[in-house]
Amino acid sequence: MAMMGSAIVQGDCRGIVVATGNRTVLGRLNKLVRHQEVAPKRTILQLEVQRLVNGLTTLSLVVGAIFVILWAVWLRTKFPGFMSVSDALANGVGVLVTFVPGSLPISLTLALTAIAKRMQRNRILIKNLTTVETLGSISAICCEKTGTLTQRQMVVTRVAYADAEVHAAQVHVDNGIAARRVYETAAWCNNAVLDPETAHLPAAEREATGDATDCALLRLATHMRAVQVPDHETLLTIPFSLRSRWMLTVCRTDETKNPFILIKGAPETLIARSTSIQTASSEIINLDDKIRSKLKEVQRRWADEGCRLLLLCRRDFAEDNNPLAELVDSPAKLFVEAGESVSQLTIVGLVGMVDPPRPEIPGVVDTFRKAGVRVFMTTGDYSHTAAYVARQCRIITSATVDGIDQVLDVEAQQPEEKDAKEVADDAVPASCKASNSDLARQESRADSQHTLTTPRSLVVSGPELRGLSASAWDTISSYEEIVFARITPEQKLQIVEELRARDSYVAVTGDDVNDLPAMRAAHVSVAMGNGSEVSKAAADVVLLDNNFSSVVVAIECGRLVFINLKKVIIYLLPMTNLSEIVPSLFNVVFGLPIPLSTFLMLVINTVTDVWASVVLINEEPETDIMLTPPRNPKREKLVDVKFFLQAYGFIGLIQTLSGHIMFFLCLYLRGGIAPKHV
Repeated sequence: MAMMGSAIVQGDCRGIVVATGNRTVLGRLNKLVRHQEVAPKRTILQLEVQRLVNGLTTLSLVVGAIFVILWAVWLRTKFPGFMSVSDALANGVGVLVTFVPGSLPISLTLALTAIAKRMQRNRILIKNLTTVETLGSISAICCEKTGTLTQRQMVVTRVAYADAEVHAAQVHVDNGIAARRVYETAAWCNNAVLDPETAHLPAAEREATGDATDCALLRLATHMRAVQVPDHETLLTIPFSLRSRWMLTVCRTDETKNPFILIKGAPETLIARSTSIQTASSEIINLDDKIRSKLKEVQRRWADEGCRLLLLCRRDFAEDNNPLAELVDSPAKLFVEAGESVSQLTIVGLVGMVDPPRPEIPGVVDTFRKAGVRVFMTTGDYSHTAAYVARQCRIITSATVDGIDQVLDVEAQQPEEKDAKEVADDAVPASCKASNSDLARQESRADSQHTLTTPRSLVVSGPELRGLSASAWDTISSYEEIVFARITPEQKLQIVEELRARDSYVAVTGDDVNDLPAMRAAHVSVAMGNGSEVSKAAADVVLLDNNFSSVVVAIECGRLVFINLKKVIIYLLPMTNLSEIVPSLFNVVFGLPIPLSTFLMLVINTVTDVWASVVLINEEPETDIMLTPPRNPKREKLVDVKFFLQAYGFIGLIQTLSGHIMFFLCLYLRGGIAPKHV
C-alpha cells in the first residue's frame, strides 16, 4: 500500500487507486487541519508587543498633538518670535521619535536570539523566535507514550494460547504447528525490516526499521528461527489504521498455493470477529463464552502489568471454496474481498509486549509538577496498560484513580447543587451576601491549594469521550493527572481544543502524521528528532536529542525570556521616553533650551541603550524559576498599567530629575550660567 507522496526507488509496478480525496488516510487528516483556523497562528509575544507598540504610538500622537496645540494656541500668539513653524514641527517630530524607543526592536531580537542559542546548546531547535516566550506560559503537556515517555524498544515477553501462557523465549521450544502459526502471523503480517548489519547479534538486540510493534514481533519471529516454515508469497497488505485497529496480509506458501489471511490487531476488535482458537498443542477449538471470558481476564491481568496486547489471527479457506484464489491477479478486487473476509477468524495467540519508560521520565514529570505544569498521557494502548505505564512515569501518583463514571456523577450532581444554592441565596439577607462571597473566595482558594497538594487522577478511553457535555469536559479539565487511552487523531484534536477553551496553554508532542491535527491546534507543538518529516515540518520546537527532558529546558528558557524582556522594557521606556520628553515640554512651556537634538536622541536610543540592555538580556535564571506556576497571559501581561506607573511614575521621574540636575550643573560649571539665568 503506497501513500500519497511515497517515492519508488527502483523497479516498475501497476498502481491501483483504492481511495481518493478525503477518503484517504492523509485526506482525513487534511480535512481536520483545514477545519482549523486559516489565519496564521500568532504567538503570545507578538500580541504583547503589538499592545505595547499600539499604546506607545497612541501616547506619542497624543503628546505630539498637545505640543502642537500649545504652540498654536499659546506660544504663537503670546510670544510670536519665540518658536517658528519649523521649530514647532521639529519639536513634534522629536516627541514622536523619543516616545517609541528605537532600541526596543533590536533589544527584543537580541533577547530572543540569546535564549534561542541557549536552547540550541541543549539540542533544542526553535522554528520561530517568538515561540520561545509562549513556552513559559505552558500549563499542560499532552505527550505520546511510545517513543516520548518510553524507550521505543518494544519487546514481546509472553504468549497465550487457549489453555496455556508461555514466556516468549519458550515459544520456539515446542516447534509444532502452534508455534509455526505464531511465527507466520508475527513474521509475515509485518512491515518492519531487520538491519542486515546486526545479523550477528542476538534477536532481542537487532536493529529494525518500522513501527515499534512490528519490530517487536519481527524480533520474536527471528528468535523462533528453529520453527520450520516453507517459503511464502505476500499477495496483499492492508496496513494498520486507527479506525480498523488491525493489519492484514494475504499470503500463500509454496506447499499449497492456496491463499489465506493473516491478521493482527486490538483484542477487543478481533475477538468479536473470531469463532475459534488454537491450543498449545495446535488443536483448533470453538471460541465459547468461557474462553472469551478467560481471554478478557488474561488481557486485563497483562494490561495491569504494563503489557501492550496484540491478538494474532488467521483465516484458512478450503481449496475448492476459496474466494481469494480467483482474485490473485486483480489487486483491487482482492483488496475489497480481503477486507470483507475479516470474520470467522482463528485466534493463533495473544502476545504481550512491554516498552520500558525512559529512566529520566519520572524525575522530569516531578519537575513539571513542581512548576505547575500538568503532564497528560495520550496513547492508543489499552487503558490498563496506559495506567500502569503512567504510574511508572509518575504521571499518576494518587492511590485511587477515577474513571468516566466519576466524571458523569459530578456532572449529575451539579444541577442539584446549583438549585440548592439558588434556594439558599434567596433565603440569605442582602447584608450577609458580602461576607458569604468573601467566605466563598477563601474556600475556593483552599480548594485550589488542596488540589495541588492532593492530585486527582483520571483514566478515560477514547470511546468514553464521545458525546460528553461541556460540564463533563469542565470536570475532566479540573483533574491534575489524566491518561487518555485508545485515542484517535480526531479525539486528540478534541482534547487540545477543550483544554484551550478552558484557559489552558497546551503543548503537544508528536512524531507521526496522525499527531498533525492536534499539533496544529496547540499553542506550542513539539516534535521528536527521530519522528516523521511531516511532524518535524509542522512543529514549533524540535527535540534533536529525542529526549523529553529537554522540554524542561525549553519551558525554563521561555520563563527566563519573559523575565528578561520585562527588565529590558522597563529599562528602555523611562530612559528613552520620559527623560527625553520632559526637556521638550520645558522648552515649550518655560523656554528652556533643549539639551539634545533629535539626531542625538536617536543615537542614544539605538546605540548606547542597546549595549546597556545586553547585560539584562543575558541574565541567568533565578533558582526558583521552575518552582512557580506558569503565568496566564490573560491575567499577567508583559506590560500593564502597574508596569507603566513603575516605569514612568517612579524610575522615569528619578532619571528625569537626575538628568536635569546634571544638565544645569554642567551649564553652571562649564559656562558659568546659573539655573535662574537659563
